[in-house]
Amino acid sequence: MVSEAAKSVTKNVAVLSFTRVITTSSTLLLMVFLPRYLGAVGYGRLYLGQSIVGIFALLIEFGGNYSIMKAVARHPDETGSIFVNSIGVRVFLWVVSFALMMIYAMSVGYPTDVVLIVGISGVGSMWAGFNNVIGNCYRGVELMKYPSFAAIAETVFIATAGITALLLGVGPVEYATISVLGTLSGSIVLARFRWTLFASLPRVDWSKAIAMLKEGLPYFLNTVFGVIYYRIDTVMLSLLAPEQVVGWYAASYRFFDSLMVIPVVFTVSIFPVMSRRWGTNAAVESLMMQKSLDVILMTAIPMAIGAFAFSPQIIHIFFGATDYEPSIMILKIFSVGLILLYVDFILGTVLLSSDQQNKMLRMGFLAIFVNVGLNYLMIPYAQERLGNGGIGSAVATLATELFVMANMLSLIPRRYFTGNTIRVQLKTIVSGSAMIASLFVLQQLGTNWIISAIGSSSVYATALAFLRVFSESDKALARSILGSLVPRLGFSRSDA
Repeated sequence: MVSEAAKSVTKNVAVLSFTRVITTSSTLLLMVFLPRYLGAVGYGRLYLGQSIVGIFALLIEFGGNYSIMKAVARHPDETGSIFVNSIGVRVFLWVVSFALMMIYAMSVGYPTDVVLIVGISGVGSMWAGFNNVIGNCYRGVELMKYPSFAAIAETVFIATAGITALLLGVGPVEYATISVLGTLSGSIVLARFRWTLFASLPRVDWSKAIAMLKEGLPYFLNTVFGVIYYRIDTVMLSLLAPEQVVGWYAASYRFFDSLMVIPVVFTVSIFPVMSRRWGTNAAVESLMMQKSLDVILMTAIPMAIGAFAFSPQIIHIFFGATDYEPSIMILKIFSVGLILLYVDFILGTVLLSSDQQNKMLRMGFLAIFVNVGLNYLMIPYAQERLGNGGIGSAVATLATELFVMANMLSLIPRRYFTGNTIRVQLKTIVSGSAMIASLFVLQQLGTNWIISAIGSSSVYATALAFLRVFSESDKALARSILGSLVPRLGFSRSDA
C-alpha cells in the first residue's frame, strides 16, 4: 500500500514538475523584462492592483482548491454534479466579488492606473474561477496533465505577448489586459478536454450547491486568512509607504513567490492521494507525512541558502540594479522564511486532507491579527529608520510564518507522529551547514558566484550521501517508482 501511494504521488509530481519547468522558465524570462520596462512605480501599481483582485477573488474560489479536489477524489462518480454546482454558485460570487473590489479601489483614492488594473483583472477573475473549478476536478481524479496543458498555454502566451508588448512600450494597464487574455487561453484548454471528466452535465442542483458552500466554508475561511496575511502587506505598504517601496517589495516578493513552485507541486500531488486514503491506514498516513517533510526540507535548505547568499545577483539579473537595489535586503529576509513556508505547505496539506480544517480556522484568524499588527508597527519603523518600509513588512511575514508553523504542529493528529524520528532532518541540517561553510570559504576566496553556487551545492549533495540520509528501503522504493514511471511520462491516453 505504501508503494502504491508513493507511485501515485511520484507520477503526479513528475507531470506537474514537467509543467513547472516550462511555466517557471516563462515566468522568469518575463520577470527580466517586466520590472525594467515598467519601472518601480509602474511595477508597484501592477502588483498592487493584482494583489487587491487576489484578495477579493477569494470569494469566487470559496475554498474550492481543497473542497472540490477532496470531494472528487472521494466521489469520482459525482464529478459532473460537483462541477456544475460549483460553477453555478461561483457566477453569483463573482458578481459580488467584482463589485466589492471596484468599490474598494475607487473609494481609497488610488491612481487611475491601479483602478483600471483592478477592473481588468477583476474581469479575468471570472475565467480564473472557472479554471480553478474544472482544474481541481481534474486533480481530484489525478488527471494532472490537463491542468498542466492549460498552465503551459497560459504562461507561454503571457510571456510571449507580454514581452513583445513591453518592448513596444506598453504600460501596466495594457500588460494587465494581456495577463487576463492569458487566463482565458487556459480556460479554453481546460474546456477542450472536459470529456475526460464527464460525457454530459446535469442541471445545477441548487440545494446541493448550497450544501457544497456550507461544506466549503471552513476551507474558504482558511484560504481567506492565509491570503490576507500574505497579501495584506502590499495593501498596507501602499498606504504607509511611498509608491516606489511597493515596487521594491513586489520585486523581491515575486521572485520569492516563484520559489513556491516546489511545495505547490508536491502538495497538489499528495493532497488527493492523502484525502482518498485518510482513515484507512494510520501507518501509511504517518509515513507519507514524514517522508513528505523529509523531501521538502532537503529541498528548502539549499534553496534558502542560495537565495540568501546570491540575492544581490538575483535582483540585478531579474530587476536591474538602478531601481531595485533596496529589494536585496527584502529578499534576504524572505529567504530566511523559505524553510518555514515549505514546511508549512506540508503541514497544512496534512491537516486539510485529514478533515482538520475547522481546527485551522482559529489559527488563521489569529494569524491575520499577528500579521496586520506587525505590519502596522514595522512598516513605519523601517521606513523612518531605513528608508524602506518593505523590510518591516518582510519581517512581519517571517514572524507570522513562524507563528503559523508552531500552531499547525500542535494541530497535527498525534498518530501522524507514530514512529517518527528526526534522524533525516538532523542530517539534512548538518548537510546544509556544510553548504554554508563551503559557500563562505568560496566567497572569501573571491570565487565567481556561479561557481560558488555549483560548488556549494555539490558539497550539500555529497554531505547527504556521506551521512546516508537515504535508507536502503528509500532507494529500493525509488528504483521501483522510476521503473514504473518512465512509460507514464508520455501522457498516453491510457493514463486518463
